[in-house]
This record gives sequence, C-alpha cells and structure tokens, in this order.
Amino acid sequence: SSPPSPMDDFEMKQILRDLQALAANKTCVDCSAKNPQWASVSYGVFMCLDCSGQHRGLGVHISFVRSVGMDRWKDWEVHRMRASGGNDAFRAFASANGIAAMGINEKYH
Repeated sequence: SSPPSPMDDFEMKQILRDLQALAANKTCVDCSAKNPQWASVSYGVFMCLDCSGQHRGLGVHISFVRSVGMDRWKDWEVHRMRASGGNDAFRAFASANGIAAMGINEKYH
C-alpha cells in the first residue's frame, strides 16, 4: 500500500478538531478534565495542560506531547492520532492491563 498523501495545515487541523469532538476525547485521558487541548502522539490520546506537563516530564521517548492548537503537526503525527483509537482505546487498554488507576509516571513507564 502506498503512503498517505501529504496533508496541508488546514486539513491536519480539521482532522485533529474532528478527533477532539469525539465524546471520549472531550475529557483528559488521565484526569477527566474537560476540553483537553494537548495530545500525546505516542499514545494517540488527548489531555489537559496539567497532565501534558507531566507527560513532557516523562521524556519524548515515552510520551511525545503536542499542543492541538499551537504546535505545527507533521502528517505522520496526525495519521497516528487518527489510527490510535483515541482516549477510549487507551482507557480500555489501561483497564484491561490493570493500570487505569495508576498515576501518570507509573502508568506510562
């Protein structure tokens, strides 16, 4: 299969807005704060500003964090966010693996 065609900034922002509009992505994946404006490309999840700071503290090799509105995104980052399944998929994974109630540092290491 051929790689996806390159997207322009408008298309990337629209895809991210559409993903944010999904019910599960309207709250932070870690603390359930409303209207998260940050994302971990590594996990394909949306999070609040406070949790994004904790994710940044883990290091980019563990959780690569981007601002949905302020950062410039690359095609592969948007494709990964779209393919990940979002907050619902990560929450299901965390629950199935007994890590849902852990703090950010323990959960993602």
